Amino acid sequence: MDVKELIETGESHRRRKAFSAAVESFSRALELEPKNPLALRGLADAYRGLRDYPGCIRAMERFLAEKPRDVSALVRMADAQKRMKNREEALRFYQQALQMSPDNRHALMGLGDLHYHEKNLEKALDYWEPLLKLDPGLVTLQTMVGNIHRKQLRFAQARDAFQAALQNEPANPYAIFGMADALRGLGEFEQAAPYWRIMLKLDPENQQVMSRAGDCFLRLGILEEAEALFRKSLTLRFEKPAARGLARTYLRMGSPDKAVECLRALLDRNPDDTQTALLLADTLAETSGTESARAFLQQELERRPDTRELEKALSRLA
Repeated sequence: MDVKELIETGESHRRRKAFSAAVESFSRALELEPKNPLALRGLADAYRGLRDYPGCIRAMERFLAEKPRDVSALVRMADAQKRMKNREEALRFYQQALQMSPDNRHALMGLGDLHYHEKNLEKALDYWEPLLKLDPGLVTLQTMVGNIHRKQLRFAQARDAFQAALQNEPANPYAIFGMADALRGLGEFEQAAPYWRIMLKLDPENQQVMSRAGDCFLRLGILEEAEALFRKSLTLRFEKPAARGLARTYLRMGSPDKAVECLRALLDRNPDDTQTALLLADTLAETSGTESARAFLQQELERRPDTRELEKALSRLA
C-alpha cells in the first residue's frame, strides 16, 4: 500500500477503536514519509486511544515540528502532558493555544481543570466562566462553578450558576442540591424549601440533606418537619448540626428541657464546643434561672480558662 492508503487504513482502524492496528498503519506510512502530517497526527491520536501518553507526546512533537501553529495539536499535546503530570509543559502548550485562539474551548477547559485539581479554585474560574459564556450548555461545569462559589460563600454567584444548570437539566440532583444550599446561604428560606423537598425525595437517607433541610424548615417555623428530620439524621449518626438543630427546634416548640438534654449530649461529645456551651447557658437561664446558667459557665471556665466568649457571657449574666 502507498502512504495515502496506509493513512486511510489507519483512520479506519482508529474510528473503530482498533488503536494498535492504527498505530501499525500510521507507523508504516511514516516509514515511507517521515514528515507526513496526517500520519503523525493519526499516530498521536492512536497512541492517545491506547493511553500511551509518552507515545502520543513523541508523535505530537514531530507533528508540531511541521505544524507549530496548529491549535488543536497544541491542545492535544497539553492534554497528554497533563496526563503525564508534566504541569509546566501542559501549562505552556495550553497557553500557546489560547494565544492563537482565545476562545478555544478545549484549552479553556484544560486550563481550568489543571488549576482545579491543584485546588487553585479561583484560577480555575478564570477559565471556566469564560467557557460557560461560550457554551452555556455544559451542565456539569455549571454545577462545578456553582460549588466553587458556594464553598467560598459567594451564594449569589452560586445561585446564578445552579439556576443556569437547572435551565438545561431541571432534574439534575447536583444542581438542585446546590440551588437549595445557595438560597439557604442567602437567607432565602422560602425559595429554598421546595428544592430541599425535592432532594429529600431524591436522596432520603442523605444526612447532610436532612440536616440542612431541617435547618431551613426550622427557620420557616415548620417545626414538626424540622424535628422529624433532625431526629432521623441522628439515628444514622450523631452529627453536630443535627443535634444543635434539634435543640433549637425544641426551644421554638416550647420544650426547653428537651433542648437542654440535646445540648448536654452534644457537649459531652464535643467538650470544647464553645457555641454549644453558650447556647446551653442561654437555655439554662431560661429554664432554671440565672444562677444555674452562671454555675454552668463557671464550671466551663474552670475546665478551660481564658475562653473569652464564655467570660463575656458570664459577665453579662452577672
